[in-house]
Amino acid sequence: MLMAVSPYHLTTREAPAMAALLLAERVVTMMPTPSAHQREEDVRRATELAPGYLAFMESWSWSMPLWKAGVIAPVLAGDDPAGDVRHALERITADDRYAELRPFMRPELFDGDERSLDVISSDVLKGGPDPAISVPVAAGIDAFASRYGVCVARATPTSIAQRAEEQMGERLFAMCLPVVIQAEAERLLDARRRLAPELADLHSALRTVLDEPDDTSRADLAEAGRRYSDAFKIEHDAICTNDDPDDIRVVTAHATLTAIRLPSDAVLKSSAAAARAVGTARRSTASRAATLPARLPEAPGGVTTLLIKPLGR
Repeated sequence: MLMAVSPYHLTTREAPAMAALLLAERVVTMMPTPSAHQREEDVRRATELAPGYLAFMESWSWSMPLWKAGVIAPVLAGDDPAGDVRHALERITADDRYAELRPFMRPELFDGDERSLDVISSDVLKGGPDPAISVPVAAGIDAFASRYGVCVARATPTSIAQRAEEQMGERLFAMCLPVVIQAEAERLLDARRRLAPELADLHSALRTVLDEPDDTSRADLAEAGRRYSDAFKIEHDAICTNDDPDDIRVVTAHATLTAIRLPSDAVLKSSAAAARAVGTARRSTASRAATLPARLPEAPGGVTTLLIKPLGR
């Protein structure tokens, strides 16, 4: 069971990222890099020239054990979401269905030079206040997940765009599971080891229900969730034990997980609808691209989103 996580959530350690890092087999995210090849010397040079990029990389230092263990990766099958992010921006430019978003876009921010990396990294650190960056990033991750059949972990909707997006979807299932919402990377790895058999059963049940969401698969998922919850309860004290007094305190919570199948361009549609709703959108006179670059086709079934909400928080 693979999950895609926004770099915004990974940076701030929000519940969708923390839950995915425990529950998923692997997590893929978008890593802003100075080139498509992600060469080490390019990254080193960018951190020297772009203060925002350096601060961004430092903000991810807590997760390095998870990267080394292969739990988090920036690529899948040799492909990475960065190309889909740029393609999302090109779709906004070329497709009149998203014309309301054009006044907010700044294509030069995705050129990959040090200045653009600095701006993008600073925006991720701030939590995504600039739609010129956050909208293409979210849309690109969805398109990437759609092509590879990866589930996207998200927070429950709060904004106008997010609520509009949820209305487009087909609900597949909902369940409640205990998760870790605050911990060092080593504690997450320890929890994954302790719960490995139950997580394997949960992964299998999740794959089945996402492929064939019927009463039987939902019942099997509920049973796998019960076994996982029982094991989590048994291992809870061990999971929450910190060996290093300087480590942040481990916090657990029960969280609702709601799976929704959305159109692969739901982020673009809902963001355009939100722009119209708040009355700030206007038709752009910017030139349109004649054709879009060739990309791998998006999955016809859209993208599956897993909305994660810790109870009582």
